[in-house]
Amino acid sequence: MQKVVIERYAKRQMAKLGWHGWPHVKRVQRLCSRLSKGLKDVDYEVVEVSALLHDIGKYMEKESNALDHGRISAEMAEEFLHSIEFDVEKVKAVCHAIRVHTHGEEPHSLEAKLLHDADMLDKMGAVGIATIFIKACLVGTTIEEAAESWQNPSKGSFVGLHALWLQKPHFYTKTAGNLAKRRNRIVYAFFKQLEKEIELADAQVKA
Repeated sequence: MQKVVIERYAKRQMAKLGWHGWPHVKRVQRLCSRLSKGLKDVDYEVVEVSALLHDIGKYMEKESNALDHGRISAEMAEEFLHSIEFDVEKVKAVCHAIRVHTHGEEPHSLEAKLLHDADMLDKMGAVGIATIFIKACLVGTTIEEAAESWQNPSKGSFVGLHALWLQKPHFYTKTAGNLAKRRNRIVYAFFKQLEKEIELADAQVKA
């Protein structure tokens, strides 16, 4: 019963971020389940609840990029979970996982590492490419500018930061790292072909 209530609350909060928020949460939830499979000493409920609530405060970053949505989401999750009388010790574990998934501090639990890796994996592969261009549209970036961000990624732009994540991902679990390598094969091939098409390098007329 609590899971239904938690999911309903998370979905309501993610609606404030926009239409792309909730699908991301569900993908992260599925990735958490996949990464947790077969592992010992994992609290699966903590992992799942963390996945559902990890971005509930992200909509506030629309108002100020200086805000850390991991910290805000953890504070919101703590208040909400206490209100539904969720297990006190699990609340602490969930909030730690949520707070550290944005790289503000190192995760010290397996559940937190799994959430971090699942969230990062959702930035990889074909989903990562699609997300880059969704972000590009949101900030008025052209295809050519997005391609340049791939060639010269930086934290100074919305799209460039995602390009950095794709090129230099950091994972805590071996399973996530291996899956990212497989997913990212398409990324490098895609941007190589995109560059060729922009420069018409693939349209040379043969005599």
